[in-house]
Amino acid sequence: MHYMIAIDGGGTKTLTVLFQEDGHILYCRSDPGTNPLDIGVEESQRRLLHAIGCAVEHSPGKLSAIYAGVAGLVYFENYFSQDIRAMFNADSFLIETDGRNLICSELTHNEDGCCLIVGTGCGTWIRTQKAKNIFHVGGWGYLVDTLGSGYSLGREVVRAVCLAHDGRGPKTVLTQLLEEETGGSLLSVMPGLYAGGRARFASLAHLAFRGKCLGDKVCYDIVDTGAARLSELIWAAAPNFDGEFTVVAGGGIVTAFPEYLELIRLKCPERAHMLLASAPPIFGAAVEAMHRSGLELSDSFRPVFMEDFRAMTANSSEARGAG
Repeated sequence: MHYMIAIDGGGTKTLTVLFQEDGHILYCRSDPGTNPLDIGVEESQRRLLHAIGCAVEHSPGKLSAIYAGVAGLVYFENYFSQDIRAMFNADSFLIETDGRNLICSELTHNEDGCCLIVGTGCGTWIRTQKAKNIFHVGGWGYLVDTLGSGYSLGREVVRAVCLAHDGRGPKTVLTQLLEEETGGSLLSVMPGLYAGGRARFASLAHLAFRGKCLGDKVCYDIVDTGAARLSELIWAAAPNFDGEFTVVAGGGIVTAFPEYLELIRLKCPERAHMLLASAPPIFGAAVEAMHRSGLELSDSFRPVFMEDFRAMTANSSEARGAG
């Protein structure tokens, strides 16, 4: 039996699974985000090493592969030294950016396509047979380029409340919604929002969709502008494909609000086939680990993996073992 570790590291959360070639998950854990742009390279490495180490301890045998897709890693070519890679004694060890996780969750290994990540952050990753590696459009970090992401939507929610408070912008239902959400007035909650950072702002994105449902024009504009900015990523990706191409969309925002994905789709090229991922990116990471182990996926791999994953994550985000 072959044993592998797969990791999906995002800005808010990092998932790690130890699984075997038939798809059964032996160990699963959830940790804080590992994006080095958010927390620095050293802290990102520390968190990831801890997650890998905990999973290794539960492995019944030698590991065939360790594969991790981590947000923000595109900027750090030498993220782990060879010494660190060697200490885990896996036949295959690769840590790279997280785009491949989402692509592999739906497309076969040799299929051209791209993904649209819309979670705390956002970006598009492109995979073609012509290119040696996957490459990205957008996703240049939250201080520069996250328009349409959960963080961006949440920031616009708070900004709209601030403008209304000052008389610089129109009145909006977001004032009331934000107070209900945070339990305090704007002045009293701002220190906590800043202290919570990017993830805290992203947690407020749902207020824009709630306000839109209530008919608030400010909220409509926030959501519509976000969708337009995200569609620009797909327009930029389109020249890399001949004819129709698949866009695998995933991330907490489009999963929770499919109407947002539909709005994005309407603003994209007609030949872009938008597909909401039916499996989480951690499944795609597991598929890539299997590929790097030289193993073929059985017909039962996906349902077995997903059943175990749902069971392990249904009631708790704490680490769990299958036995």
